[in-house]
Order: sequence, then structure tokens, then C-alpha cells
Amino acid sequence: MGVQEIVNAIEPLQGDVIPIKTIQEVVPIEEFGDAYIAEVNVKAASKVIKALDAAFKTDPPSPSLPHLRRFAKRDALPGSVRAAIEAVKTDAGHHIPTIYVVIPPPLPSLDELLEVLAPYAPETYKPRSSPASDQSSPEPAPSKITIVKSKIPLSPPFSIAQANKWTKNLWPVTFNPAAPRSTVAPPPQVLARAQDSIRPRAGYYLSLAREVAKEALESGRGRGVGAVIVDPSLEEKLEAAAAETGSSSIDRWSEAVVAVSGDARYNRSEGGALSQAALHHGMGPNPATETYNSDLEGGPDLHALMRAIDLVARGRRENNEGAADATSPPVLVASTLDLQLSSDLTPLESYFFSDVNGMHHPSTASSPVASADSPCSPKKRKLEEPNPESGSASLGVLPTNSLSPSPLDPAKQLVDPPLPAPPPSTMAASASSGLTTPPPTSAPTIEGIHVDHPTATTKASRIRSRSEGGYLCTDLDVYVSHEPCVCCSMGMLLSRFRAVVFPRSGRMETGGITSEPAIAPMRVEDESDWGGSFSGEPWGDSADEDVDKAPERVYYGLHWRKELNWRALGFEFVEDDVSEESSTGVNVAFHA
Repeated sequence: MGVQEIVNAIEPLQGDVIPIKTIQEVVPIEEFGDAYIAEVNVKAASKVIKALDAAFKTDPPSPSLPHLRRFAKRDALPGSVRAAIEAVKTDAGHHIPTIYVVIPPPLPSLDELLEVLAPYAPETYKPRSSPASDQSSPEPAPSKITIVKSKIPLSPPFSIAQANKWTKNLWPVTFNPAAPRSTVAPPPQVLARAQDSIRPRAGYYLSLAREVAKEALESGRGRGVGAVIVDPSLEEKLEAAAAETGSSSIDRWSEAVVAVSGDARYNRSEGGALSQAALHHGMGPNPATETYNSDLEGGPDLHALMRAIDLVARGRRENNEGAADATSPPVLVASTLDLQLSSDLTPLESYFFSDVNGMHHPSTASSPVASADSPCSPKKRKLEEPNPESGSASLGVLPTNSLSPSPLDPAKQLVDPPLPAPPPSTMAASASSGLTTPPPTSAPTIEGIHVDHPTATTKASRIRSRSEGGYLCTDLDVYVSHEPCVCCSMGMLLSRFRAVVFPRSGRMETGGITSEPAIAPMRVEDESDWGGSFSGEPWGDSADEDVDKAPERVYYGLHWRKELNWRALGFEFVEDDVSEESSTGVNVAFHA
């Protein structure tokens, strides 16, 4: 079956897109600070606020704490605060009505605060000392400001229960569910818009990710993990074009794809030795996938997500280089001059690489499976010199500055290359004609999958250049068949994706995106039924032995964390025909 037929035959996964909670929503980070609490005349409350704001201005202005009540009556004070006030009070007179004001950090000196609040001290009255005097006319007595120090919450409460807890133990607070919490969770309107744009085609992209994951697994190059990068702006253009013609844009879902890649962790040679993929003869899953051995897993740059990011980065670089040199070949052709990269692609990867970069697909020729000895993480252009002992040389890969293809020198071949293959389906620039294409030849394929051989065309690339606003992977969405590992999750953030989407059934124990178990926490009798432990406080009446025996999993929620300077939206695809109990990841724990 040809690659085009495989793409056309893709059926979307059926289900819905669900936002992933942030780690701050699941396990709220409680921040506290010291504050002064002072007793003042209730009639001077508004004057007290003006005096404090005028006397203690900060540069830059201190963050406001709208969740704190600025004033509180005595009956509303927590018991610990009332006890502290009673311990420092020195007068035994009768006060007229008073109120307590909170002074949040940064705290001024106590002497300065007493000086500012002195005019608003509560008035105290004592009975006259003379028995002959009128007992109904008490005389004013000197007053003193009562000030104590206490802890207050610096962040807003996440629930009514938390607000009540803080009000009872620290200081009265208010709970506002609509309060902006950009560092804690995505704004609801932003999350809703992204969810609406992702929902219609998510099933197609995840189905494609699984198809390329299957290809990576069956080739023996890596584990069954696939990644698909999509440009939402292309989806909007497809929708606009479909609206003009009265058709559906869903059928053209593949035209928004900008990169497709599978896992290739077994395809790297180390120290001159054969790669794990080279040691695996024939097609089918690599035996290394049956267990986990860190010495055989390669680096995270060979994971599907990182390889997809590399394809986008190279496309942007070639676009920028082509735009800077008006005499160079078309930008899209320039990206195919990276023969080392092209020799590294599987049929599905090669098909989308050519399609994204504007290459035409004739109906003949097939694309070989990448050599097991060719490096999957291509070197930078300045280091791309042919190595006679590398897999690229054994495949007849030419240096990028070659003017025309040349026959392979048998003297430079490896003695017994594990997967011999003809030159990859790439092009070399010609000084006279501009481009030449190697003749099509037969080659081993994955389960009979054939890919069309690309030739030059002037079709525009889907990857936006820097002049068009393209930068890293900003505003792109990535769909992966499994939850990315911690390293790939950080790579996703550093690449500035808009959103990451993966199936709930693809959760991984080593993943870096999810923030809580897929199933609500509950007590279990058999550890084999357990789907992972919650990283927060134990649930139930007590943390008994059954809970203590549960295997631990750390939930990172890296897609949106307060500590990081970039945040992405996270979504899980919940399939209709997959039960919650089975959504606990794969059997062998590995880093996806």
C-alpha cells in the first residue's frame, strides 16, 4: 500500500478533548507572609486606608491582594489573632466600636506605622475617680494603638473550602472563581477557544500519530511513539476556504500538518559500534522494546516529539536562508538538499516532509527505510562532512555542496552493511541545471509501504519563515501518541508550542504533562488495579496500609507551571471505546 493510500484511509479516533488541569489546581501552592494587624477607630476606616497608601508607597508598586478583606470586626478575627491581641493589650477601659485593619507586606517599621495610625487610635473611656462626680459622664483617657503580627495568604484561594480554612485560621479572605489566575491556570476564555479549535480534527491527527508510531515500531528503529505538529493558522485558512465553497474543511485535515515523525531511539551508532536497530535484522519490533534498558534507549533527541521539532526548525532555517539569497534555489528545494536528514526518514515521514516543503509526488518509485547506522539527529550544516565509516556514506549520501550525484565508491562501503539501500530520495543541486533527481530504484520498505519520490516544485512551504512571523514552534500544536517524557515536555515548552494533545490511553508513568490520576482517587484492595498515586495529601479517613503500598508516580504538569517562563495548553483525548480503567499507559514503562 502506498503512503498516499494510508493517509487517505486514516479514520479519526472517536472521543472528546478534555483540558488537563495544572499542577497548581490539583495541588495548590500555598504562599504565606507576615502582616501587621492594627486596631483603629471604626469611624476613621476610610481615612486609615488613605493614610496608609500615602505613607507607604512602594516602587515598584507591591502586588495587590484582592482576596484579603482589608478590615475585619473583632467577631470575625481568627481565634489565634484575638488571643495575640488580648496578650498585648494594656488598658482595661471600655472602647467605643473599633475595627481591625491588615497591613500586608512589604512591612514598614513599627515606629513609622504607629506614627501614621496614631490619629486614628480607638478612644478609651474610664469612670471618673471622684465618687462625688457624675458616674454617667466618663472622661477620655490616653489611647494606644494595638498592633500584632500574623500570617496571611499571599495567593487567592482555589476553592470555597480553602477560603473558609484561611478565614478561620489566618485572616478573613474572599473566594472569587472568576478572578484572573494566569500563573495558576489558563484563562477560561483562552482555554475554551483553543479547545473548540482542536476538537474537530484531533481524532485525525492522533490517528496519524499512531500510524507513524506503528511504522517506527515495525521498522525496528524505535518504540511505538509518533508525533504530529499542526499549524492552527492553516486550519483557519482551510475553514475560510471551505466556507466560501460551501464544503467541509475536515476532509483536508492533512493540509495543516507541518511535521510528522516517529521514535528512532535504537537507530544511533555509538563509538563506532552498530546501532541497536542494525543488530535487529529484518522487519518487526526491536527486541529491546520488550524491556527497558537505559543503555539502549538513546537520547531524548531521538524521541518522536524532539525529532518533529527538529524538522520544523530545519524548515524555518532553510526558509530564512533561501529568503536571504535571491539567487539560491527555491526555499522548498533548499530544504531537501539536507541529504543526511532525508536519508533518515521513514516512508510516512518522508511523504509529509516532501508534502510540507512543497515537493511533488510522482506515482513511481519507493523510498527506502533509513539505514540503521545513519544518525537520527542530523549534525549542523558546518559539521555535515561525509564520513567514510558512517551509515550515510554506505548509502551513498552526498555532501550538501555536491553539484551532481556520483556513483557509490565500493572501496568506501562498509564490509557488511546491515541494511543496504540505494541513495535516498533526495536531490542534489546542479550548477548548470539547478536540480537533478537520482533515478528511482527498489528498496526495502516497511510492510510493503511505498512512498512517492519527490521532485522540485514552486509550491509554498507550510512552515512559515521568520519574515512571515515564524519563530521556533510558536503557536503550533503537537499531537503525540503517548504522553511526552519530562525532557520532551521541557523541549516542547522551550519551543513555545500553543498546545500539546495526547490520548488518555497513552499516559506514561514517566510522563511530564499530567497532573493527577485519570481515575478519581479511591481505596483499592489489589495493587494490580492501581493506576498511579496522587502526589497530594492522602484521601479518606487515614492513610492506611493499602494506600501506603500503592506505587508512587510523580505528576509534574509541566505544560503550565508558575515557575516556568512559558506555558502551553494541555489536552487529553478521551476515546469513546476506551474505559477509564484501561487509561493507565503501556505495560513497559519507558520515556516517550
